[in-house]
Amino acid sequence: MAQPAMLMAEGLTAAALADLPMADRAYLESELQVRLGRYDHVTRLPNRLQFLEQFENFVHDDAPAMLVLVTLAEAKHYNEILRALGMAFAEDFVRAGAALLGSLLDDDVAVYHVSVLSFAFVLPVDDIAEIPGVTARIAAAFAGAISVNEIPIKTHVGVGLLPIEAIRPAAESLRAALVAAQDSRRTDAGLSFYDHRSDAAHLRAFRILADLPHALSGPNQLSLHYQPRVQLKSGRCHGAEALIRWNHPELGAISPAEFIPLAEQTALIGPLTDWVITTALQQNRELLDAGHDLRISINASPVNLSEDGFDEQLLRRCNAVGLAPRNVELEFTEGTLATNSARTVQQLKRLRSAGIDVALDDFGSGYSNLSYLARIPADVLKIDQSFVRPLKEAGDDDFLLRHIIMIASGLGFRVCAEGIETLHAYEHLRELGCDEGQGYHMARPMPADLLTQWLDAQPAI
Repeated sequence: MAQPAMLMAEGLTAAALADLPMADRAYLESELQVRLGRYDHVTRLPNRLQFLEQFENFVHDDAPAMLVLVTLAEAKHYNEILRALGMAFAEDFVRAGAALLGSLLDDDVAVYHVSVLSFAFVLPVDDIAEIPGVTARIAAAFAGAISVNEIPIKTHVGVGLLPIEAIRPAAESLRAALVAAQDSRRTDAGLSFYDHRSDAAHLRAFRILADLPHALSGPNQLSLHYQPRVQLKSGRCHGAEALIRWNHPELGAISPAEFIPLAEQTALIGPLTDWVITTALQQNRELLDAGHDLRISINASPVNLSEDGFDEQLLRRCNAVGLAPRNVELEFTEGTLATNSARTVQQLKRLRSAGIDVALDDFGSGYSNLSYLARIPADVLKIDQSFVRPLKEAGDDDFLLRHIIMIASGLGFRVCAEGIETLHAYEHLRELGCDEGQGYHMARPMPADLLTQWLDAQPAI
């Protein structure tokens, strides 16, 4: 078959092109459409632009239709293929997925390659509430591995279904179908209808991430609250944990359990941690000037501790505001050590050697591997509140709690219990040998100015 460049080089006229064999003309037209940006260059299927242009052809009030979007893999999985096997193989993977999909559909169904990993097509249906049989067959066909250059590759496919409505524009329909395809990976059947509640959660997450930079740069949205930490034997407050709060002007209070994991998936975790450290150190300096010598605990994410130079930057900031390292404690969770653990461990060791205390937070909520406690560079083990809150009255089960305290103390950790909400829990933990605690029984988290007032009101010891 003659190549397009050769044909054009020969200066063929429209009449001459008409005389070409049909296969040559079709090939030339396809290549021209690719160059005009209307066909995908990998699969040679019509692309997203064509889908958007032709969408109105699928909208008929008297003829219900279903938009189906098939996405071959999650971005992380595709990137692993790219990294391990290269770009050419990754493109072969996409072509193999397109070929398998095409083999399951009737010849008159137009398939559009709408993104790197996603394909869309429209099916006429009798009932928009019913799952088209072919979509179940697609999910089943992709459930196993597909062969790419004789290498079996798992697809992690998602199949999203969206009844077509005239009120929903083409681009919005594609987005909604993609949401459904992503949701389908959490179902046993491997396919899912569009769910506006799930979509609302995605849109809220996007809104939170979009608005966080403004919150970081402007006043009055972000703040730190401090929950006192006391020595159980004496009742003396010797420190407090800094807890970030976000009061969004439209969404209201947003829990850190919601926005911090989102920030950790983006570059926003860096400036967010910077803000927390800057604010906590400055307010700790103000507490010290007011006569309250406390150790303020700051939470660090796995992303922070895997960044080279995080330890040096924290020590420089302490020095800049005139705080001794002993006035700062860094908290991290068990999962932190799973992310670039060698660098993380080294940074924690350097911080400890400089005088900053290190605390393992929420112990018992994650891996809870007692055998690795001896190797963790930490001074404090904070027991997760799920072990503490059941202590409501005498006789409540404390088997695990008792042994965690015993083992941690034997390894040289100071033990701190989180979630102390009753006098019984406080006294029982003290009897078990727990060193420190925090919880509503002693004090709720409070802004820095109220913490100063709370500390001023504490009896002298």
